[in-house]
Amino acid sequence: MKIDFTGVLKDAWALFKRDRDLLLRIAGPFLFLPAFALALVVPDPPLPDAATRGDEAQALVWAQAVTDWAGANGGWYCLAYALSFFGMAAVYTLYLDRDRVDIGTALRRSATLLPRYLLAMILVSLPAGAGLLLYAIPGLYILGRTMMTGPVLVAEGPIGAFAAIRRSLSLTRGAGLPLMSLAAFGYMSGWLLGMPFMALDDAMRDGGQGNPVAIALVDAGAAAAATASGVAMALIAVSVYRRLAR
Repeated sequence: MKIDFTGVLKDAWALFKRDRDLLLRIAGPFLFLPAFALALVVPDPPLPDAATRGDEAQALVWAQAVTDWAGANGGWYCLAYALSFFGMAAVYTLYLDRDRVDIGTALRRSATLLPRYLLAMILVSLPAGAGLLLYAIPGLYILGRTMMTGPVLVAEGPIGAFAAIRRSLSLTRGAGLPLMSLAAFGYMSGWLLGMPFMALDDAMRDGGQGNPVAIALVDAGAAAAATASGVAMALIAVSVYRRLAR
């Protein structure tokens, strides 16, 4: 089936307007709070600079800094992402479970689904993340083609992580470009919305003299942008799945 970019966005927006209260009850604790906690209290990983790329000794120093950062903060990042994935799974369950469940049942079923869901998201994120780092288009294409993995795990279960990815690739065959556009819309919208807040956070923290209340407000803005992007991508995936699985 042909994927209509505008039609999918209209469907996703209609779902949000209709179910805003339910969605915010899921997004608040499972998408917003983890993103807010990371922005507020967990330092960003060290990034390589120009000297690192041309100097082996500097590259080793940077690699050690990344290792130290991961040892101190990697667990918090893993926990935050696990909670976010749980929230996304709950949104999919709310809309795609065969039994038309309420929010409490959606959360319970998402908990049983979480191990497979986490494995599937890790398997998807590795090639997509590599593609985004090397060049945006391959990463976005992978995100588009694997967008149905989460919905498939919920709507067509019991199904394993590898089988869900294969099913997503099958469902999205021939629709790679419009799905890449939708993935780009969700990814870039979240990045553009959050970038001013993160830049302001860096400026306020520079020198360690920033007002903690102001920093918290700025970080809340960044977390709200990430939450909006996550909810949008979940609803877009729901809309696309309903079209492709007919």
